[in-house]
Amino acid sequence: MSSAKTLYTILNVIIFLILASIGLGIFVLAMILFGVKQDFIGIGEDVLIYKTEAMLYRYSFLKLVVYAVFVVALWKLRKATKLLLKNDFYNTKLIKDMFNSGKLMILSSVALWVIDEMSNMFFKRHPLLGLSEKTLVYLLIIAMGLFLMLMSTVLKDTKVIREENDLTI
Repeated sequence: MSSAKTLYTILNVIIFLILASIGLGIFVLAMILFGVKQDFIGIGEDVLIYKTEAMLYRYSFLKLVVYAVFVVALWKLRKATKLLLKNDFYNTKLIKDMFNSGKLMILSSVALWVIDEMSNMFFKRHPLLGLSEKTLVYLLIIAMGLFLMLMSTVLKDTKVIREENDLTI
């Protein structure tokens, strides 16, 4: 079960880093909205790329919301990993958390993909179409979400088979 412990530790680090970056994003967005001049934090998206400054704020806010959904998905996966560490494979909570984590991963990845493509087509001054490395990451997260949903279905089926076997004995 050392791999489950490693996964649990990695999930804790990832959740902490994503929460820190979301907090930093909210802080920078609030500073910009209140008109505080800041030169110490570089924003990945340049205001000049977007048609209006308001579109940059909408785009940034939508991405922060989707990142929060992704953190919830990672949190549910963390809870499921904690149950895996206890060797409790037939727990209904484990099955539910894995399935919900997969659904939220798919939702957040598709939402980020749509937001990026919509911003590339409508928000920016020079429309961009095509596939990028971000698209491959989104597809990887979708595949991970589908895998988690599949594993939860397999665990649910094994739980039903185990219950039937327990009744026969």
